[in-house]
Amino acid sequence: MDVVIMLVIISLALVIFALLFFASRLKGGDFDHGDRLSLLPLRDDDLTTDDPRDQETETTATAEEESPPHASHS
Repeated sequence: MDVVIMLVIISLALVIFALLFFASRLKGGDFDHGDRLSLLPLRDDDLTTDDPRDQETETTATAEEESPPHASHS
């Protein structure tokens, strides 16, 4: 019977620790970017932004469009 009481106390301590950790991460803002990431595939490609990541992908796409096609070996 003493083991059951000890297991209940340890389990409650783990649950309280998990809830406190979750609350600290929620307050820290770790979950704020989830909405932005979920909507990222729906973003228009022709938008101009100041995001350097977008400029890199535009530069890469432009370089691929301007490169001459490779000759095929027949």
